[in-house]
Amino acid sequence: MKHTKKKLFWFVAFLGVSTIGLCAEPFAKGPYLGQTPPGPIAQVFAPGLISDTRPHQGEAWANFSADGNTFCFSQLGYVYITENTDQGWTVPKRIRSIPYRTTYCCLSPDTNSIYFMYGKSYSPCRCQRTSDGWSTYQEIGPPLSSPARELGISLAANNNIYFGSKRKGEIRCRIWVAPFVDNTWPRAVHISLNHQAADPGIAPDESFMVFTAINLPGSYGQRDLYLTLRLPDGTWSKPRNLGPRINSAYFEFSPRISSDKKYLFFTRSNGWWENSSRDTSDIYWVELKEYLPDPNDSSLIGRKKVYGNEKQ
Repeated sequence: MKHTKKKLFWFVAFLGVSTIGLCAEPFAKGPYLGQTPPGPIAQVFAPGLISDTRPHQGEAWANFSADGNTFCFSQLGYVYITENTDQGWTVPKRIRSIPYRTTYCCLSPDTNSIYFMYGKSYSPCRCQRTSDGWSTYQEIGPPLSSPARELGISLAANNNIYFGSKRKGEIRCRIWVAPFVDNTWPRAVHISLNHQAADPGIAPDESFMVFTAINLPGSYGQRDLYLTLRLPDGTWSKPRNLGPRINSAYFEFSPRISSDKKYLFFTRSNGWWENSSRDTSDIYWVELKEYLPDPNDSSLIGRKKVYGNEKQ
């Protein structure tokens, strides 16, 4: 009798343990972690789930993969990743091979690499997905790195890399692009914007770009987001401030554009750790439709030029 009771006890215990995984709710369900898409006014992305709005918290550099099933972001100096499975989104997991206090993390289009800046000069680095997890990070080296400080990194769908840099002795930061050729980046080319620019977020098809600029005339805060369009001749339109529905009196930075070009993700900080009582940095997202010209407009080429030279 005692032996039978013992067997029954362990059977019940085993049944309870085995059903925990079946009954546990996933971290989130649905596209964009189940969040209701925003309109033209920026909203906090996934509050309480990804963005921690409490004081002394900070999230930035929100990246969705091309298929929308992988999400990578930074939180308090560490990089995390979550993936959408048949059961829903996994709990965000810290990538331990990426060191503390990295910046500008960026997920590759195929989700097999994560790029970021690290070190005193913010050198571009990369870690890669392996069968055993994520590899030890490695510096990418020239021409992406230089003795100057690099400020921002973003990948297009074709793996062209856009980044900010103060190279060649310039006081102001400017945007550069390194074309991806034969599985490497043999050169970096300066993008002429006649505009201070850093921290670029490139559209997947390179049709437009959002970047951060500091203390420009007509800006809404210390760091605002600006948009520039790629024109038919390959040049870029005059940068345009994205306005008060996106920018604020605080700091806006880390722009990232969704693969369908519908949404802009960015970070807003109310003090960037300068306000000791309530500083916080949260990820926001906004629908881009009202901020871009209509691609079906037959006068698009002319409108692009006018749009790019609007007064700020």
